[in-house]
Amino acid sequence: MSTPPTQPPTVQTSRKPVLLIVDDEPGPRESLRFIFKDRYECALATCGREGIEYARAHPVDVAILDVKMPDLSGIEVLRELKEIDPCIECVLLTGYETIETARAAIHFGAAEYLNKPFDVFAIREIIQKCLERSQQRRNTEANLQALQQMNDELSRTLAENARTETAKILSAGVVHEINNPLTIIAGYVQLLNRDLAKLANGDSGISQTLQQRLAVIQREIQHCRDIAQRFLRFSRSPAADFELVDVAPLIDDAALLLRAHPDAGQVQILAQSHYPSLPLRANPVEIIQILLNLGVNALHAMNGKGTLRFTADRAFHLPHHYLHQSAVFDPRIPLVGIAVTDTGCGIAPENIEKVLKPHFTTKPHGTGLGLAIVGELINKYRGAISVESVVGQGTTFNLYLPMAV
Repeated sequence: MSTPPTQPPTVQTSRKPVLLIVDDEPGPRESLRFIFKDRYECALATCGREGIEYARAHPVDVAILDVKMPDLSGIEVLRELKEIDPCIECVLLTGYETIETARAAIHFGAAEYLNKPFDVFAIREIIQKCLERSQQRRNTEANLQALQQMNDELSRTLAENARTETAKILSAGVVHEINNPLTIIAGYVQLLNRDLAKLANGDSGISQTLQQRLAVIQREIQHCRDIAQRFLRFSRSPAADFELVDVAPLIDDAALLLRAHPDAGQVQILAQSHYPSLPLRANPVEIIQILLNLGVNALHAMNGKGTLRFTADRAFHLPHHYLHQSAVFDPRIPLVGIAVTDTGCGIAPENIEKVLKPHFTTKPHGTGLGLAIVGELINKYRGAISVESVVGQGTTFNLYLPMAV
């Protein structure tokens, strides 16, 4: 179980704020150092390139840049500093003010644009305000990173809890599924005991019957083993690393596990792959989780009857509209298509765009998290999902995932 996320931190530092002064003239450079040396750690650079190299190697809070320098202009240095660290606040100084230069300074993110000679009190106040803005930006950036980390932790916890909950629901059905072949095995063992007694009494014609009964026992034992192995494969904690997997066994696993679901009833659950090999680089447990979440959602819409079908194929014909897609989904690359089709009650048109949103549900006791997790995992796998639904006839969810090539 994951530890609950903590509050986002505020950036705290015991170091003195760093003021980078870039000016090719020693007079203004030293004057600025003298003004700010008590409050700031002053880093001096005699040209634009020297200032840029310093910023690449050291933290900088505020920079004062001379506009006119022999190697690079203050505007060019400003652009480079903002690329290195957008939180650096830059003040430009010039003795040759033009409207074009001022516009360029503002365009590239200068905090202030001052003329030489500068007023000491004014520049102190300006640099102080720049420092406050820089620190505020760093705090905001750190908080955003912490919030993203919290969101990632919550997503992992949510997916893990959903997988555990699904495993709990399936476990009762798995026991039921295993009990059926065990009952057959027990009955055939009794018949074997009777046949063995006949064999001991010299009935040589019983040997073929014995072989047939043993074949049935072996088949049912294999059935039990398949159910147990697939359930265990799903219920164990998923590995962190991706591996090369084929889709066909995954849709088979999902179909078999869903047959053990208490809501399966008389639903016919089928799985079919139309392509010899459909490789994905993925965590197989997470792909099965996607299929199970879609499958369980379908079972809830079918009231114990109808057909639920998983179909895998190359995705050649893509829709014009996706219900959801990863920000980096690329429809031009080879894709695996997985369709999950049911003959249930369908989705009302006004609800289609909402089904992947967290906590949206039309079920009285639903959490609205199953399909939301599908959306999160689609993002993780750089995929997309579309939906077709007709009220009273059924629904098809189409998954599009990058093929491993």
